[in-house]
Amino acid sequence: MKGWTLQLFLMELRKLITYRADFWVNFFGQTIFSLVIAYFLWKSIFAGSEQAVMNGYSMKGMIFYYLLIPLIFRIQQGAGIGFLSREIYDGSLSKYLLYPINIFKFKATTYLANSFFYYLQLILILFLYNIIFFDPAIYQFSIFNFLLFTVVMCVSSVSFFYLYNIIEMQAFWFDNIWSLGVILRFGTAFLGGALIPLKFFPQWSQDLLTFTPFPYLIDFPMKTLKGELMLNDFGTNLVISIVWLLLFRIVAKFLWNKGKFAYSGVGI
Repeated sequence: MKGWTLQLFLMELRKLITYRADFWVNFFGQTIFSLVIAYFLWKSIFAGSEQAVMNGYSMKGMIFYYLLIPLIFRIQQGAGIGFLSREIYDGSLSKYLLYPINIFKFKATTYLANSFFYYLQLILILFLYNIIFFDPAIYQFSIFNFLLFTVVMCVSSVSFFYLYNIIEMQAFWFDNIWSLGVILRFGTAFLGGALIPLKFFPQWSQDLLTFTPFPYLIDFPMKTLKGELMLNDFGTNLVISIVWLLLFRIVAKFLWNKGKFAYSGVGI
C-alpha cells in the first residue's frame, strides 16, 4: 500500500477513532451483548441435552467461540451496506469516473480500513482473554496460527468485498437493492458459521456447503485461529478461498464495465 492509498487508509482509520467514547461504548457494548445472548442460549441448550460436550464444544469453548466470531464477522464484512449503491443512486459516483483513480482500489482501501479497525479489536480481545481467562484446553495463542489467520482474513475480506460489489452494482439496473445486501449479510452469517457453528449442521449440509464460498469466509478463519487444521487442509482451504476471490473479482469487473454505461449520473 503506497501513495494515495496509504493516505486514504490512514484517513479512514482516523475517522473511525475520532469519537473515542463512542468507539469504546460500541466495542464493549457489542461484545458483551453478543456474549450475554450466547451464554444464556447455550446454557439452556447444554442443560437440556445433559451433555458436557456437544459436537466438540464445551460450554467454555462455546463462549470463546461467540467471543471471537462476531469480530471475525465484522472484519470480513468491512464497510456498511450501501457503500457503492447509494453513490449510484444520488449521482455522486460521477466523481470516480472523472478522477484518475481506480474505483475498486479506492473502495477496497476504504473497505479494508474498516476491516483493519475490527482486526485491532480482535487482537485486544485475545490479549485480554489470555490474561484473564487463559485455558489451554480452549485456546492457546500461537504466533504461527495468528499469522495464518491474518492471511486468511485478508483473503476473506477482499473476497467478500468483491462479492458485495456484485450485489451493490445491481443498483445500475434496479431502483432498490438494499434488501439484497441484507440477505447476503444474513446468508453469509448463517451459512458461514457466525450464528451457529457449522459442526451443528447436518453432515449432508456441511458437505454441500464446501462447494459454496460461505464456510471459507468465517468458519475457515476461526478454525485457522484456533489451530484446528492440519497444514495440508489449511492449504486446500486457502486455495479454494483464493479461487472464489478471483471468480468474484472477474464477475465484479464484468458488471462494472457493463453498468457504468447504464449509469446516468443524475441521481434519483
